[in-house]
Amino acid sequence: MNNQSLERDPRAFLDLSTQMGRQVAAHDWASTSLGPIEIWPSALKIAVGLVLRSGFAKCLCWGPEHLAIYNDAFVPILGDKGNCLGQPCSIMWQDAWDKIGPMTAKAIVGSATFLRDFRVTLDRGEEGPEEAFFTFSYSPIVDEHGCIKGFMHTVMETTERVKFERKAAVSNRELVHRMKNSYALISAIVGQIARTSETKDELRRKLMERLGTMGQAQEILSLRNRSQATVADVANHILSRLDDKGRRFWAKGPEILLNDEETFALSLALNELATNSIKYGALSADDGQVFVDWQLNDAEDNASFLFRWREEGGPLVAPPSRKGFGTFLIKRLLAAEFGGVVELDYAPGGLSCVLKSHRTLAKPA
Repeated sequence: MNNQSLERDPRAFLDLSTQMGRQVAAHDWASTSLGPIEIWPSALKIAVGLVLRSGFAKCLCWGPEHLAIYNDAFVPILGDKGNCLGQPCSIMWQDAWDKIGPMTAKAIVGSATFLRDFRVTLDRGEEGPEEAFFTFSYSPIVDEHGCIKGFMHTVMETTERVKFERKAAVSNRELVHRMKNSYALISAIVGQIARTSETKDELRRKLMERLGTMGQAQEILSLRNRSQATVADVANHILSRLDDKGRRFWAKGPEILLNDEETFALSLALNELATNSIKYGALSADDGQVFVDWQLNDAEDNASFLFRWREEGGPLVAPPSRKGFGTFLIKRLLAAEFGGVVELDYAPGGLSCVLKSHRTLAKPA
C-alpha cells in the first residue's frame, strides 16, 4: 500500500477480511467527533490499520473523547457488553472506570502503563459483576507532529490462569495440612499397634494393614469429581472394594458435602468396619448383609447429622476382649472430626455403629 492508493480509496487502510475491519468501514463516524473516514488524519489511519491486523487484543482510543476502535481479538474481552465501537472509553469501561480512568489519564499526558494480573470487577453478562484479571498496557499514540492524540490499550485476560494458580495454592496448603494430619495419625497407629503386638511379624502385618487402609481412604480425596466429597462418594468407594460381597451392601441417604478431614475420617472408619465385617461379621457369612444410611436434621438427640452402619445375618457377635486400634479409630477419630459421638453396639444379632454429629453439614448447591 502507498500514499497514492490511500488517496484513491480512503478505506484502503482497513483490513476488510476481519469482522471488526468491516464494522469500522460501515460505522457512521460522521456522527462522532472523529468525523467521516475520508478526513481521518494519516496517524489515525495507520494506528487503526495496526490494531485491526494484530493478533493480540488491542483497542485504540482516539480524540478528546477517547473513542474506541478495536480488533477481533479484543471482542471476547468485552464479554456481553455488546457493540462498543465508537464509544468513549469511559463508557465502555464504566463499571471499572475508578481503576482504569487514572491509567488512561497518564497515557494522554505521555506516560505508559503496564500491569500484570490486574484485578477488576466487570459486569459482562447476565450473571452480574464478576472478578476478572488482565495483563495490559496503556501506551500514548502521537501524530506526525509529536502531539498525543490517543492511546493504545493492549490486553490479555488472565482470569483463568490466576484462578487456577489460586486453587493450586489452596490445594498445596491443604496437602501440607493433610500430610501433617497423616503423620500424626501414623504415629498413633504405630504406637497403638506396638503396644498390642506380641511379635515383630504381627507388628509388621498390622502396620501394613493400617497403612493400606489409609491409602484406600486417601483415594477418595484424589478421585472425587468436585471440590468436596460427599457421604455417598465414601460409601460408593467402600462398595467398589467389596467385589462380589457388594451385592449384600446397601447404602442410601441424601447428598451431603464433607470437608477433607471428615472425608478421610469416615473413609478410614468404613474401611475398618468393612474389613471387620468381611473377617468376622455379616459379610463373612453367605446370608449376611450390611445396611448403611444417613440423614440430616435428625430429631434424635438433636443431632444435625446421623450416620448408621448395621449388620444382619452374620455369626453371633460378642464384644471384643480388648479395645484395639480399630475401636479407637471409629470411636475417637470419627467422633472428633465430625464433632459428635459414636456408639458401637455389639448385639448378638449384628454389629451396629451410629455417628451422631451436631455439626452443620450441607447439601451440594
